[in-house]
Amino acid sequence: MFRNKKMVSSVGVGLLLFTAVLGARIWKPRATKRKDATVTRETSAAATKNGPVQVVRFTLYDAGIYPREAQVQKGLVAIMIEDLSGGTSGLVVQRVNGNARQSVGTVQRIQSHWRGRQEIQLEPGNYEVFMADRPKNKAQLTVAP
Repeated sequence: MFRNKKMVSSVGVGLLLFTAVLGARIWKPRATKRKDATVTRETSAAATKNGPVQVVRFTLYDAGIYPREAQVQKGLVAIMIEDLSGGTSGLVVQRVNGNARQSVGTVQRIQSHWRGRQEIQLEPGNYEVFMADRPKNKAQLTVAP
């Protein structure tokens, strides 16, 4: 097929270089923005300024909120939602003190997405989280000292 040895060696070297360059681009490790789903504390610019951030994830369904109960320590808490209910106005966080309820924040979905996140400074006590447009769908959040 190839009659000239120089041509064979130059084609071989060319293929070797092409494979090395292409392989480096394909197999090059990339930085990822995705966080591990099991992480409960994370460090960020806010975390270094205000202390560690605890993460609580709630999944919103038509029938309710999962998990039904969660517990964190007092401090800065990032509440994350994943809305599988078909669309909601967000999650409301209220502090429960006897019969009195005080709203401490809301977590809205990011526009055109089904997830959202809000960081809230929480003090020890009992909190109730519920879907803004379905107030019967509730979960309990306990903040320990």
